[in-house]
Amino acid sequence: MPEKTKTSVGVRGEAVARVLIEATLFLSDRPVTVQKLRSVTGLKSKAVIEKILEELNTEYEEEGRAFTISKFKGDRYMMHVRPQWLSMVKKHVGKTVLTTGVLRTLAFIAFHQPVEKSTVAAVRGSRAYAQIRELVERGLVEVDRKGRSSILRTTKLFAELFGVEDSPAVIRRKIEELTAAKEGAASK
Repeated sequence: MPEKTKTSVGVRGEAVARVLIEATLFLSDRPVTVQKLRSVTGLKSKAVIEKILEELNTEYEEEGRAFTISKFKGDRYMMHVRPQWLSMVKKHVGKTVLTTGVLRTLAFIAFHQPVEKSTVAAVRGSRAYAQIRELVERGLVEVDRKGRSSILRTTKLFAELFGVEDSPAVIRRKIEELTAAKEGAASK
């Protein structure tokens, strides 16, 4: 009897943890670490957290839900709208998540990637360091160390959210197309 009670409590605890993980990811506007999810749920096992995340994603996929959970460097996870649905609904949602300055820094990185952090700061100014930190926290940019330099590039999430292939050449071409279209519309 005590063994059965122990198991049902474990299952119940995992069911509550599942809801807490989903709620945390839903509310967060940036990737959440496994450590943070462990803290929120009280679960000690990284493997259990990852199993729950995998089960949630499988459920979303099987049910044809509009969102998914992506994994990023550093055992970080983020819930976001699937790209095929994002393009249809984003024009109807007026919420701006990134400031104009952060978006400009992101565009510079996307266009010139891979690019050194110091180059971005030289062009965008001293605020670029805080903007880059925000972009990394949100999972849109990743930093790789190359000697004493930090090299920036966009992530898979960036490509998914902006509806482009995860390739610097394709991203650069898309930015050029959008810039030309905007300049053409402004000259009319």
